[in-house]
Amino acid sequence: MVIQPFEYLTPKTLPEALALLEEKKGAAHPLAGGTDLLVLMKLGKMEPKFLVSLRNISELNSIKSTTQLCTIGAGVTVSEIADSGLCAHNPAMADLVQQMATLQIRNRATIGGNLCTAAACADFPPVLLVNDATIHLVSKEGFRDVELKHFFTGPRQTIKKTNELLVSISFRKSNIGTAYMKFGMRKAGNIPIVGVACSMDIEQGRIRDLKVAVTAASPTPMLIAEAAQTALSQKPNDATWEAIAKVVPDCLAPISDLRGSVEYRLHLAQVATRRALQKAYARYTGAFDA
Repeated sequence: MVIQPFEYLTPKTLPEALALLEEKKGAAHPLAGGTDLLVLMKLGKMEPKFLVSLRNISELNSIKSTTQLCTIGAGVTVSEIADSGLCAHNPAMADLVQQMATLQIRNRATIGGNLCTAAACADFPPVLLVNDATIHLVSKEGFRDVELKHFFTGPRQTIKKTNELLVSISFRKSNIGTAYMKFGMRKAGNIPIVGVACSMDIEQGRIRDLKVAVTAASPTPMLIAEAAQTALSQKPNDATWEAIAKVVPDCLAPISDLRGSVEYRLHLAQVATRRALQKAYARYTGAFDA
C-alpha cells in the first residue's frame, strides 16, 4: 500500500514538540527511528495526519549513569546502546543488542520506539522488566513516572496518552547475574518466537531475589511473579532452575502464528527460562566469560 499523505513537523525543542502534540491531539504521532511506525503506515494500520519528528530533541538522546541507576533517553538507538559502556554493567542488555534485528535497523531503531510500539514480541521490555525499569513521560501538564510493568495494557497498547512523550527510561545497574535468551527462525536479525530475560541476586548460598520476564508468549511482555516465588530462598542449582522453568508456561497466553504454535512457544518458554537462568548464574559466579 501507499502511505497516506501527512504533514512532517520538525520541532527544535521539547516544549515545541509537546505543544504540537497538544495542538494536534489524536491526529499527530511522534516519529523517532520510524522502523515500526512507517511500516504500519505503509500497511494502512496507522494513518496519522501529522508526524512530529523527535530528531532535534536533545533531552531524548543521552545516556546517563550513576552508581546505582542507568537512564537512557528514549531517542537513543540500539547501536548507540551497544557502543556505550552500559552493556558492561548489564550482560542481559548486551545479549539483547547483539541479537536484535539487523545492523541497519539497529542504527535507526530507538529504545523508546520499541517500548511505545508495544509489540507483544518486543525485545527491550523483558530485559528492562527484570531490572526494575521506570519510564518517564512528559506532556504540557508535566512529568509522570510509571513502572514499566504497568506500562503495557495490551498488544500495541500502553497507558501513554496521545499528548505525552516518553522522555527516558531508568533502571537499576544490575549485578553480573543477568541474561537474555531468545529463540527465532534465524540465528540473527530475527523477531523472537519466545524471549526470556532473568536477573538474580544470591546471599549466603541462597537466592535472595530472582526475576524472570517473557516476551512473545502473551498479549504483552510480562514479569512472571510465580518464578520469583518459586526461587525465593532456594539453592542456586540445576534443580532450582528446572523448577522455576516449569512454572513459567502456566503463566503465559501465547498464540499460534507463522513463527510457532501455542504448544511450541510454551515448550520454548520453559527451555529458554532454564538456559537463561543457567547463563545468568554462570555469570554471577564468574564461570561464564561473556
